[in-house]
Amino acid sequence: MAMAEDPGGRTSPEATGGTDSRDPAEVAGDHAMGLELQLVEVVEQVRRAAVQERWDDLRELRAEEASLEAELARSAEAAVRMSE
Repeated sequence: MAMAEDPGGRTSPEATGGTDSRDPAEVAGDHAMGLELQLVEVVEQVRRAAVQERWDDLRELRAEEASLEAELARSAEAAVRMSE
């Protein structure tokens, strides 16, 4: 069975049975980057909901934005601790 690799040549967690052989700090950093990308998208959705006066959507999106910001802060702190 061939192992799946990402463009950087690393083996995916799925191909290794759910484990990731990369450095934990690298994994935490990648997670933080993914959260940041999600946050950018939600911020844009918040902007669109406000412009379109979709108040119910705006409340939900702002809650999601706050949740992503909190998770990003925790993830970034964990990445910094692991890299020390």
